[in-house]
Amino acid sequence: MCAATLFLSLPATASTLVVNGSFEAGVPGNVAGNHNGQSFTNMPGNGGWDIWQNLVGWSAVSGDGIEIQTNGTIGEVDAQDGQYYVELDARGNSVMEQIVTLAKGSYLLSFWYSPRSADSLTNGIEYAIGDLLDGVVVGPSARQNTAVGLWTLISSPFIVTEAGTYALRFGAIGTSNGYGGLIDNVSITAEEPAAVPVPAAGLLLIGALGGLGVLRRSKS
Repeated sequence: MCAATLFLSLPATASTLVVNGSFEAGVPGNVAGNHNGQSFTNMPGNGGWDIWQNLVGWSAVSGDGIEIQTNGTIGEVDAQDGQYYVELDARGNSVMEQIVTLAKGSYLLSFWYSPRSADSLTNGIEYAIGDLLDGVVVGPSARQNTAVGLWTLISSPFIVTEAGTYALRFGAIGTSNGYGGLIDNVSITAEEPAAVPVPAAGLLLIGALGGLGVLRRSKS
């Protein structure tokens, strides 16, 4: 007779800790863009784009601001999620950030990236979470599987050893010429705890203890 082994684990934590990670929630006060005077909500109908200093959840901390594009703004690509996405080389390289609160534990930062042009020197995006994580993605790049007109999922695990608030930042790097990398659907999720093997005998014991609980309740 062979002993069976089953696995017990906690449910996955799928909710993201990033506010407005797909850039669909608009701008505070619904103010018009500071370059074209566009209304955020009207842009998807005409392939519009514009630049803001602040989006819901996000702020520009350097450069001209956060450029929001929509489906149809450029011919090569639509948003990976929803109708809006970000370019951080608006009229020049810029950086945006969101302050996130993280408890101790293991996490995964994920976002989708697409290079706007075939010039890899102008499409770079640097990303960071405080001093916990720092990375760069460029394209087109065979090594990172990035190509014009395609969205590539970028995922980076990191560990928080001290609970607190951290700056999640994305910044354009490379040639500052108004043509840069595109990002969408940003998320930070807590990683699922590893499954713990429980021998069949242990499950029988758990079942027996559960049965005792039922019996005790029936006597009360």
